[in-house]
Amino acid sequence: MSNTSITAVSHKGQHPIDSFFPPDSMPSVWCPGCGIGTIVYTFVQAVEEMKVEQDKICVVSGIGCTGKIAEYLNFGLHKTTDGNVITYAADLAAKKQDLKVIVFTNNADFLVASAKNFLDVGKKRTNLLVIHINNVIYCITESGAIPTSPFMRASVDNDFELPFNIPHLAKSSGARYVARWTPLRAGWLKYSIIDALSKRALSVIDVVSPCVMYFIFASKIGDAADQLRFYSDNSVMKQYEPTEHLDLRSQSEVIIGKFVDKKEG
Repeated sequence: MSNTSITAVSHKGQHPIDSFFPPDSMPSVWCPGCGIGTIVYTFVQAVEEMKVEQDKICVVSGIGCTGKIAEYLNFGLHKTTDGNVITYAADLAAKKQDLKVIVFTNNADFLVASAKNFLDVGKKRTNLLVIHINNVIYCITESGAIPTSPFMRASVDNDFELPFNIPHLAKSSGARYVARWTPLRAGWLKYSIIDALSKRALSVIDVVSPCVMYFIFASKIGDAADQLRFYSDNSVMKQYEPTEHLDLRSQSEVIIGKFVDKKEG
């Protein structure tokens, strides 16, 4: 990665990272208390701390709320809506090897649309950072429920269809760096992003961030303060925990930490 610092014009009243966001981009479309805003801000802090040139970063996003991320950042931005966001990002990384490509995904465009393609990306040892914002919902469509939650919740026909343990899927697919956090652990998340960006390999960071609006309507978690309390009360840090132990469907707590950090080669 380049050590050239980002050039930012400082004006009175501006925040030090304002140069990373287009003018008039705020307030964002994300709900108050939504973890996406925290994750995006933390990502920008990581890039700023690394002193990476903005034109050496490319951000890819797909559909849904996370799909808006590419519209809120001043990097090389790509947005795809064809449901194949992982392959799109991997192809971009292969063509633009001087760039660091980061793809933000949610349950729908990663687990439902791209999980099979992710296996191929891992075999090729693509230089790619996947930040998966795990919003823990089922997407309801006219054709029924699309299973997108790693928690033990049934689809409309009471069939537990989702087999994904995301950190274990990442490790099994060849990721050299794998971690999981919640938005409450933003400091840990920042340094995890720095670790991942420092590698020229496939890295995956799973951020468990339940959708605020869905869980309010479902009378599950409550407001933003309740959600922060949920993260605090129901997560436990276990660094380098074997990834096969990280299936949220069989656990009462969210295990967070860095699980895989392999040397390149």
